[in-house]
Amino acid sequence: MDDELPSAEGMLPTGSSYGACERSDEEAGKVVRRKAANMAGLEEIGGFCGGLMNDYRRRSKFLESDWITDAFTAKTVSAALFMFFATFTSTLALGEHIKESTNGLIGLNEYLMMNSAAGMIHAIIGCQPLLVLRPTGPITLLFEKLLDFATAQSLPFWPFFAWTGIFVGLLMFLISALELSKYVKYLTLFTENIFATFIGIVYINDGIQGMVRLWEDSGTSPGHAEQYGSQDAASKLLTLNMTIGFTALTLWFTALQSSRLFSFRARSFLRDYALTITLFVSILIARHLNQHLFPVTFIDTESSGFNTTSSRAWRIDLTAISVKGIGCAAVAAFPVVVFFYLDQNISSSLCQKPEMKLAKGSYFHSSFACLAAFNIFGPMFGLPFVTGSLPHSPQFVLSLAERDEEQQITHVRENRLAPLLCYFLIGLPLLMPTLLQSVPKAAVFGTLIFVGIDGIQSTQLYERCLLMLTDPRFVPKRSVFQSVSLGTIQIFSLIQIALVVACWMVNYYFGLYFPLFFISLAPFRRYLIPCIFSERDLKHLDHSLDDRDTSAKAPGFTRQSSIFKDMSP
Repeated sequence: MDDELPSAEGMLPTGSSYGACERSDEEAGKVVRRKAANMAGLEEIGGFCGGLMNDYRRRSKFLESDWITDAFTAKTVSAALFMFFATFTSTLALGEHIKESTNGLIGLNEYLMMNSAAGMIHAIIGCQPLLVLRPTGPITLLFEKLLDFATAQSLPFWPFFAWTGIFVGLLMFLISALELSKYVKYLTLFTENIFATFIGIVYINDGIQGMVRLWEDSGTSPGHAEQYGSQDAASKLLTLNMTIGFTALTLWFTALQSSRLFSFRARSFLRDYALTITLFVSILIARHLNQHLFPVTFIDTESSGFNTTSSRAWRIDLTAISVKGIGCAAVAAFPVVVFFYLDQNISSSLCQKPEMKLAKGSYFHSSFACLAAFNIFGPMFGLPFVTGSLPHSPQFVLSLAERDEEQQITHVRENRLAPLLCYFLIGLPLLMPTLLQSVPKAAVFGTLIFVGIDGIQSTQLYERCLLMLTDPRFVPKRSVFQSVSLGTIQIFSLIQIALVVACWMVNYYFGLYFPLFFISLAPFRRYLIPCIFSERDLKHLDHSLDDRDTSAKAPGFTRQSSIFKDMSP
């Protein structure tokens, strides 16, 4: 009977990445079910640094294709530009945000330096160069929590931060050397969907908060009638409208691959260069409006350049802190490492899952070891942490993917040149700050919101929420509804939504220790959820991160859900 049950693939959009719990192949008319015993790249090797050495041994076979065969293609340029604008504009927003929230202690300069340096080094020496490493929204939250912790304990912040980085890096290297990333196989989509949704909301919140701060900076408010006619208020209202337009246009470009407009090549081009095209459109519109109609708010470049945001020495004095402070740094490092363990491994697993059809293997331990080194040396110079970025990591792989007209991934141009070019462009404004003068803030806020929406829309949780709102008569014929009741799906989804809300509450009330709540979701799923749902229902609603449908459509970038393709009651 089980072989006759439909796949959950039917409930997902053509671009979803998380919907299938098993892979089915038609062989001689018989459906064959297959499950992975071990997640690729996490097979136990044994010995100290055994897995790490095995990563480099496997990747060394692809040196020529990494730099030549797969590198010199049109996809390299389009993917590098796409990821540059996706990460650069969000880094701009996070850099401005952290500068304001820390009163100029750290800012955009440090964020761009760490993003560019860590990314280029990882593109050259990392075993999975397509994994996007950068200071993310959650890392910005962690930095703020560390500052609050140091202030509460009356500790000098920079020495405390540097020592925290040392302990974080050492613990992360031990995780890599002892192959502890293998336990990520116990994570399921239940935890990953909550985590990805939380991070997506972080990006959306940062974009919205950026617009809110525009009004706070000048002491104006849209509720004051006397300001409506002022030039300052007009500029801010224009930024709001441009942000909405930027986000909508980018989403429309990325959704074109599911439409019937234009040719297949034209739709693919617009999808690959969606952010690039929209950014240049916004720059042209902003310059025209600023010269002829309304004042436009552009990025402030006064303090940009290859220098620290605050007047401090580059190298942090590790001796300018007490033994108690070093002990506090060791304690603070633990929740930070817990967060990195989840964020890095989930990012790695999602950008290397079988649907992506990467041909050069999956790698976890080497990326974790690189991250350990970056997070030791970066804080020593007052630079922020870096980690694997969601949803950018799977988006980068997809931007290098070749697809057929059915949007199936046929091949991925895996190479090191695309990430190297991307991170080089991110660091370029440090040498030429004037490049930023024409970028409107609306583009920065819009990119943050787009990245957040894109990440949330690619989760199974989002798809189930859509199906919950769909008329039961129009549910697709091949869907999870055929094997799981609507009430069960609703309860499962509502539990996940409640836990996303709980993540925000824990972050607000417990500060630095919010990563511990994330890690508690794994035992919650393993021991409590089976008490509510049957094993049969969980088989269709949830599965481990290593069970994927290798025939799934390319995740990301697709906005037309399959729930609208079968409208017959």
